Amino acid sequence: MNQSYTDQDKTIALIGIYQVAQQVFDLATTGKTDAIAFETSINSLFCESPNDTLDVFGGDVMNIQKGVNTLLSQISSNQAEQIRNIEITKYVLNLMVLEKKLSEDSDALGKIFKIIESARSSREHFGEFHENVIATLARAYTENISPLTPRIMVNGAHGHLQNPLIANKIRSLLLAGIRASMLWRQVGGSRWGLLWSRKRYLRSAQTLLRTTATSAESPYFDKDSQDK
Repeated sequence: MNQSYTDQDKTIALIGIYQVAQQVFDLATTGKTDAIAFETSINSLFCESPNDTLDVFGGDVMNIQKGVNTLLSQISSNQAEQIRNIEITKYVLNLMVLEKKLSEDSDALGKIFKIIESARSSREHFGEFHENVIATLARAYTENISPLTPRIMVNGAHGHLQNPLIANKIRSLLLAGIRASMLWRQVGGSRWGLLWSRKRYLRSAQTLLRTTATSAESPYFDKDSQDK
């Protein structure tokens, strides 16, 4: 990837994290998630040598619209506090912390990469999103990331969380969230930067939303974000 990264690069990577967090919440509470978002997040785990940041998510902004909407609803200052989802915020922040810890553990990273390669082989045999593939990715998370702290506690409906297929989808998505967090850090993102550059992130995300929404004013349009 190009070493000259823009605000949009950082925003796209951050959107990838929010897209995962929203899907984890959806699966835990409803047992369902958006197919395009799910496939995009899982495919990001198999993306090697991307041409640019968006390429990690299939090169199409349509693939990250769930993440765009989630980010805007979570960090827009004109959204009422009760509209924001604290569970999603927790997932995002914990993924960032866990990725930082994981990046310092080369042994665990090596094990994860080996399991992902095993999942890549399974994709060729069973199909890209077969339950065996998802189970393998879930194992990579369980064995190498679950032992780290803070451990992500997923809240939701007991029936969904106890369903092995849904539980594996959630763990595989959390692995994709670690991948997106790693990408975010690689392109210059940081938690302090997110705090101080919120308006810049919003401007970039609003631009991405406008590529698919022609309305003059998005419900997530943050008037404060226009300040320089």
